[in-house]
Amino acid sequence: MLTRLLIALSLCVVSLSCEAQVAPAASTYHSPLSGSINVGADYWSGDWGRGDINRWGPTVSGTVTIWHDFSVIAEGRSMIWGGNQLAQNFKYYEGSGGLVWISDYFGRFQPLIKAEAGIGSLTHPGNGSGKSHESSNTWTLGGGFEYHTGGRFWTRVEYDYDYFTGFYSSLSGQTHTLNPRGITFGETYRFGKNGSKY
Repeated sequence: MLTRLLIALSLCVVSLSCEAQVAPAASTYHSPLSGSINVGADYWSGDWGRGDINRWGPTVSGTVTIWHDFSVIAEGRSMIWGGNQLAQNFKYYEGSGGLVWISDYFGRFQPLIKAEAGIGSLTHPGNGSGKSHESSNTWTLGGGFEYHTGGRFWTRVEYDYDYFTGFYSSLSGQTHTLNPRGITFGETYRFGKNGSKY
Protein backbone atom coordinates (compact mmCIF):
# COMPACT_ATOMS: atom_id res chain seq x y z
CA MET A 1 0.00 0.00 0.00
CA LEU A 2 2.76 2.43 0.93
CA THR A 3 4.60 1.52 -2.26
CA ARG A 4 1.57 2.33 -4.38
CA LEU A 5 1.14 5.64 -2.58
CA LEU A 6 4.80 6.59 -3.17
CA ILE A 7 4.56 5.65 -6.86
CA ALA A 8 1.38 7.70 -7.29
CA LEU A 9 2.96 10.67 -5.49
CA SER A 10 6.14 10.50 -7.56
CA LEU A 11 4.12 10.32 -10.80
CA CYS A 12 2.21 13.45 -9.77
CA VAL A 13 5.40 15.35 -8.94
CA VAL A 14 7.12 14.25 -12.15
CA SER A 15 4.09 15.00 -14.31
CA LEU A 16 3.65 18.47 -12.73
CA SER A 17 7.29 19.39 -13.24
CA CYS A 18 7.29 18.06 -16.81
CA GLU A 19 4.08 19.74 -17.92
CA ALA A 20 4.19 20.91 -21.52
CA GLN A 21 4.64 24.64 -21.88
CA VAL A 22 3.10 25.76 -25.14
CA ALA A 23 3.57 29.42 -25.96
CA PRO A 24 3.59 31.27 -29.25
CA ALA A 25 7.01 31.99 -30.63
CA ALA A 26 8.09 35.50 -29.70
CA SER A 27 9.04 36.91 -33.07
CA THR A 28 8.53 40.17 -34.86
CA TYR A 29 9.13 41.16 -38.45
CA HIS A 30 9.68 44.78 -37.49
CA SER A 31 13.45 44.57 -37.24
CA PRO A 32 15.16 47.33 -35.24
CA LEU A 33 16.03 50.37 -37.38
CA SER A 34 13.99 49.08 -40.33
CA GLY A 35 11.91 51.79 -41.91
CA SER A 36 8.97 52.58 -44.13
CA ILE A 37 7.58 55.43 -46.17
CA ASN A 38 3.89 56.08 -46.84
CA VAL A 39 2.35 58.31 -49.51
CA GLY A 40 -1.36 58.89 -49.71
CA ALA A 41 -4.31 61.24 -49.37
CA ASP A 42 -6.64 62.36 -46.63
CA TYR A 43 -10.26 63.46 -46.52
CA TRP A 44 -10.88 65.58 -43.44
CA SER A 45 -13.50 67.72 -41.77
CA GLY A 46 -12.21 71.14 -40.76
CA ASP A 47 -14.30 71.62 -37.59
CA TRP A 48 -15.46 75.03 -38.78
CA GLY A 49 -18.88 76.57 -38.33
CA ARG A 50 -21.44 73.78 -38.64
CA GLY A 51 -18.67 71.36 -39.59
CA ASP A 52 -19.49 71.48 -43.31
CA ILE A 53 -15.90 72.05 -44.51
CA ASN A 54 -14.55 68.79 -45.90
CA ARG A 55 -11.40 68.83 -48.02
CA TRP A 56 -8.85 66.53 -49.60
CA GLY A 57 -5.08 66.78 -49.38
CA PRO A 58 -1.85 64.86 -49.82
CA THR A 59 -0.10 63.14 -46.93
CA VAL A 60 3.34 61.60 -46.48
CA SER A 61 4.96 59.85 -43.53
CA GLY A 62 8.04 57.85 -42.61
CA THR A 63 8.77 55.46 -39.74
CA VAL A 64 11.81 53.85 -38.15
CA THR A 65 11.34 50.85 -35.85
CA ILE A 66 13.00 51.31 -32.46
CA TRP A 67 11.79 48.31 -30.44
CA HIS A 68 9.56 45.33 -31.30
CA ASP A 69 6.39 46.79 -32.85
CA PHE A 70 7.11 50.41 -31.81
CA SER A 71 8.39 52.97 -34.31
CA VAL A 72 8.99 56.69 -34.39
CA ILE A 73 6.96 58.46 -37.06
CA ALA A 74 7.31 61.80 -38.88
CA GLU A 75 4.30 62.93 -40.87
CA GLY A 76 2.94 65.80 -42.93
CA ARG A 77 -0.67 66.26 -44.05
CA SER A 78 -2.93 68.95 -45.50
CA MET A 79 -6.46 69.96 -46.45
CA ILE A 80 -6.28 71.98 -49.67
CA TRP A 81 -8.60 70.60 -52.39
CA GLY A 82 -12.34 70.39 -52.98
CA GLY A 83 -15.18 71.16 -50.64
CA ASN A 84 -17.95 73.71 -50.90
CA GLN A 85 -17.57 77.46 -51.50
CA LEU A 86 -16.96 78.15 -47.81
CA ALA A 87 -14.11 75.65 -47.91
CA GLN A 88 -12.21 77.55 -50.60
CA ASN A 89 -10.85 79.92 -47.92
CA PHE A 90 -9.91 77.06 -45.60
CA LYS A 91 -6.45 75.47 -45.82
CA TYR A 92 -4.78 73.33 -43.18
CA TYR A 93 -1.17 72.12 -43.10
CA GLU A 94 0.30 70.11 -40.28
CA GLY A 95 3.66 68.48 -39.59
CA SER A 96 4.17 66.21 -36.61
CA GLY A 97 6.16 63.38 -35.11
CA GLY A 98 5.64 60.80 -32.42
CA LEU A 99 5.26 57.12 -31.71
CA VAL A 100 3.34 54.47 -33.65
CA TRP A 101 2.60 50.86 -32.70
CA ILE A 102 1.99 48.45 -35.60
CA SER A 103 1.28 44.90 -34.44
CA ASP A 104 2.43 41.98 -36.58
CA TYR A 105 0.45 39.52 -34.46
CA PHE A 106 -2.37 39.20 -37.02
CA GLY A 107 -0.04 38.55 -39.99
CA ARG A 108 -1.16 40.18 -43.24
CA PHE A 109 -3.60 42.48 -41.37
CA GLN A 110 -1.68 44.72 -38.92
CA PRO A 111 -3.54 47.20 -36.65
CA LEU A 112 -1.84 50.47 -35.68
CA ILE A 113 -2.21 53.15 -33.01
CA LYS A 114 -0.26 56.42 -32.95
CA ALA A 115 0.22 59.61 -30.97
CA GLU A 116 2.02 62.69 -32.32
CA ALA A 117 2.89 66.28 -31.48
CA GLY A 118 3.52 68.95 -34.09
CA ILE A 119 2.83 72.38 -35.55
CA GLY A 120 -0.18 73.34 -37.65
CA SER A 121 -0.89 76.21 -40.02
CA LEU A 122 -4.52 77.21 -40.64
CA THR A 123 -5.88 79.71 -43.17
CA HIS A 124 -9.59 80.24 -42.54
CA PRO A 125 -12.61 82.30 -43.60
CA GLY A 126 -13.14 85.59 -41.79
CA ASN A 127 -14.36 85.15 -38.23
CA GLY A 128 -14.61 88.78 -37.10
CA SER A 129 -11.23 88.74 -35.39
CA GLY A 130 -9.47 90.57 -38.22
CA LYS A 131 -7.17 87.58 -38.77
CA SER A 132 -7.44 84.87 -41.40
CA HIS A 133 -4.38 82.84 -40.47
CA GLU A 134 -3.30 81.00 -37.32
CA SER A 135 -0.32 78.83 -36.40
CA SER A 136 -0.38 76.60 -33.35
CA ASN A 137 0.92 73.52 -31.59
CA THR A 138 -1.00 70.38 -32.50
CA TRP A 139 -1.62 66.97 -30.99
CA THR A 140 -2.76 63.97 -33.02
CA LEU A 141 -4.29 60.65 -32.03
CA GLY A 142 -4.89 58.04 -34.69
CA GLY A 143 -5.63 54.41 -35.36
CA GLY A 144 -6.17 52.07 -38.26
CA PHE A 145 -4.42 49.21 -40.01
CA GLU A 146 -1.96 48.19 -42.70
CA TYR A 147 -2.75 45.30 -45.05
CA HIS A 148 -0.10 43.45 -47.06
CA THR A 149 -0.90 43.98 -50.74
CA GLY A 150 2.19 42.32 -52.23
CA GLY A 151 5.98 42.41 -52.10
CA ARG A 152 7.11 45.25 -49.86
CA PHE A 153 3.85 47.20 -50.32
CA TRP A 154 1.21 47.60 -47.61
CA THR A 155 -2.06 49.53 -47.87
CA ARG A 156 -2.71 51.84 -44.90
CA VAL A 157 -6.11 53.15 -43.76
CA GLU A 158 -6.46 55.19 -40.57
CA TYR A 159 -8.58 57.73 -38.76
CA ASP A 160 -6.80 60.76 -37.27
CA TYR A 161 -8.08 63.34 -34.79
CA ASP A 162 -6.13 66.60 -34.39
CA TYR A 163 -6.09 69.11 -31.55
CA PHE A 164 -5.22 72.53 -33.00
CA THR A 165 -4.67 74.46 -29.78
CA GLY A 166 -4.83 78.16 -29.03
CA PHE A 167 -7.42 79.19 -31.61
CA TYR A 168 -9.16 82.50 -30.84
CA SER A 169 -12.89 82.57 -31.59
CA SER A 170 -14.49 85.96 -32.08
CA LEU A 171 -17.89 84.35 -31.50
CA SER A 172 -17.13 83.21 -27.97
CA GLY A 173 -14.33 85.70 -27.27
CA GLN A 174 -12.24 82.81 -25.96
CA THR A 175 -9.29 80.71 -27.00
CA HIS A 176 -10.14 77.07 -27.60
CA THR A 177 -9.15 74.00 -29.61
CA LEU A 178 -10.22 73.15 -33.16
CA ASN A 179 -10.42 69.47 -34.07
CA PRO A 180 -9.73 68.75 -37.75
CA ARG A 181 -10.21 65.02 -38.28
CA GLY A 182 -10.81 62.41 -40.89
CA ILE A 183 -9.65 59.42 -42.89
CA THR A 184 -6.14 59.00 -44.29
CA PHE A 185 -5.24 56.26 -46.75
CA GLY A 186 -2.28 55.37 -48.93
CA GLU A 187 0.46 52.92 -49.79
CA THR A 188 3.41 52.03 -47.55
CA TYR A 189 6.74 50.71 -48.77
CA ARG A 190 8.70 48.85 -46.09
CA PHE A 191 12.48 48.75 -46.27
CA GLY A 192 14.78 46.09 -44.83
CA LYS A 193 15.09 42.34 -45.18
CA ASN A 194 11.68 41.69 -43.61
CA GLY A 195 9.72 44.36 -45.48
CA SER A 196 7.71 41.81 -47.45
CA LYS A 197 7.06 39.36 -44.57
CA TYR A 198 4.00 39.08 -42.39
